[in-house]
Amino acid sequence: MYNVGVIGLGWIAEGYGSPEDPNSYCHVGGILPSDRVRLAAVADLDAAKRESFQTKWGAAFPEVKYYDTSAGLLDSGECDIIAVCVRGPHHFSVMQDVIAAGPKAIFLEKPPTCSLAEMDAMVAAAQAKSIPITVSYSRHWAPHVLRLQELVQSGFIGEVQMVVGYTGHSFLSFASHTTDLICQFSGYCPKAVYARGTVGSDEVPAGFEVEPNVVAMTVEFENGVTGVQVGAQGEHGGFYCDVFGTEGMVRAGIYIPPYAWKKEGGVVDCATLDMPANASVFTMAYKQIADYLDGGPLPDCTDADFVTVHEVGFAGIESVHRNERMTLPNVHRDRKIFANG
Repeated sequence: MYNVGVIGLGWIAEGYGSPEDPNSYCHVGGILPSDRVRLAAVADLDAAKRESFQTKWGAAFPEVKYYDTSAGLLDSGECDIIAVCVRGPHHFSVMQDVIAAGPKAIFLEKPPTCSLAEMDAMVAAAQAKSIPITVSYSRHWAPHVLRLQELVQSGFIGEVQMVVGYTGHSFLSFASHTTDLICQFSGYCPKAVYARGTVGSDEVPAGFEVEPNVVAMTVEFENGVTGVQVGAQGEHGGFYCDVFGTEGMVRAGIYIPPYAWKKEGGVVDCATLDMPANASVFTMAYKQIADYLDGGPLPDCTDADFVTVHEVGFAGIESVHRNERMTLPNVHRDRKIFANG
């Protein structure tokens, strides 16, 4: 069992779930049923949040230690994996301290940074210490989505030609989940982005720019696949994609049942496709991290993969401002977005 320390006790750390829900959509809810990791410590500057956590989760985690600063948790040296769950604008500063502490792995909430320059510095520091960073594009780990990915990669629908994703709102803090989903089925090899979006007039702190919202985005991949992000205009809401191949299509998403259609045979009964039982996406993600620490492959959404998704998001933002097709990697790396997800 690997020990996990969680920094920041907001909604994604513990709020979107409960000890009674085996499929909680939050870090500690995913850790609770895991046989690979255990929650060892939590930290938050806000005493009220620590008390609320103890009231809600204390009986489920009777041995967890509470810290009023991230420094206290990190100095204890008791955690193999650090989950960084503070708000986006604080990621870079907290991550510098986490990397310096030298855990075995880091699970960072999205968006990873507010600028590409911050991402470059963060990745370089972690690589210098051989610490993998997994970013929580969490819808990626829905069990049936992973199974559909396996099938697509094995040629189930022939050669993938297009992936259409459905989720709107902000490029980095929200729609990035579907940007990752598009890459999950297309391959993490984008070469150019063209996007349309809207930029609001929200007040943001000095030094930051407002985060635009996606209207539509096209992603060209080196392997010939086209990815399309069409906002929240899909029949089934958001956080899903349609994957079109030469021999059929599949529909994959965390909140919808799996769907498959073949040119020969029509709609496929997904019960015949060995679909796994449902589970918390965080349980699945922590299992991949633990498997890696045991000598397995890198977890999904780790290092080069999350870098790719973040590059696409910033290219989309740049395209909105310039009304141009942007090639990757982005040249302009200092644009700092108030990505508060």
